[in-house]
Amino acid sequence: MSKKQPNRLAQLIDHQAFAGSALPQTLADNMRLYIQATTEVKTLLVDCLPEEILNSCWVVGLTTEQLILSVGSMTAANHIRYLQSAYLQVLTEQSITFKQLKQIRVVVAKTSANNHYSKSSSASSVPISKPGKANGNQALSQNTKRTISQAADHVTTDENLKKALLRLVNH
Repeated sequence: MSKKQPNRLAQLIDHQAFAGSALPQTLADNMRLYIQATTEVKTLLVDCLPEEILNSCWVVGLTTEQLILSVGSMTAANHIRYLQSAYLQVLTEQSITFKQLKQIRVVVAKTSANNHYSKSSSASSVPISKPGKANGNQALSQNTKRTISQAADHVTTDENLKKALLRLVNH
């Protein structure tokens, strides 16, 4: 009878679990705490934060007075920083966990597209982007296209600029 082998395409954490290794208890406890805090933050701020920000938002640090959130973009980080006092008010008024919260810090972490909280709560790797390699042919996101077309329709008065922006969005 041969020994069962783990799936070679499985994540590292799955290989370790299969091999019988486990995270150190303090790390496992912290991870559990952060996942519970993330769930609570997302539940409380579901009506306040846009869905794109909510999907990339994770609690990565928590003390009685400070909440540290990780988001996927600078835009999301700036949004949360700008409305920090409103979010603090919601969290402190509606949750016992965050009752004494005084500050929200936000960090930006690029994560892979296949790492969504709704899919899995296991550990994941964070890819490091290589500086100096710009992708000049990268397609515009739907959000960017929408923003450009709205600016062309409602802000721009120069007809040539308006036509050029709309051509950019459509190609």
